[in-house]
Amino acid sequence: MIEYKFPEEKDFILHYAKKLKQPLIEKIINAGQVSSSQEANALSKFFWEMVDAIVEDKKSSAVVVGQTDLEAWNEYVFESIRAYLRNNEYAQE
Repeated sequence: MIEYKFPEEKDFILHYAKKLKQPLIEKIINAGQVSSSQEANALSKFFWEMVDAIVEDKKSSAVVVGQTDLEAWNEYVFESIRAYLRNNEYAQE
């Protein structure tokens, strides 16, 4: 299972999955795990798409699921996703 440092990370990721119209990412996050190399690749690719969206939201001083320090939340998510992928033999993805 994907373990988050903060429970809000899940809501943060789901916000961007919905915003970027990524139902596969919503499925992965809601399931708490990836089930294939393809899903791991999709999650990795999504992270970088999310970074671009965060940059735009930061420019407009957006509040995302109650959070204003979007860069910090981006880092938390990065660490959680990276640790999960590495610990589950998806480091290459």
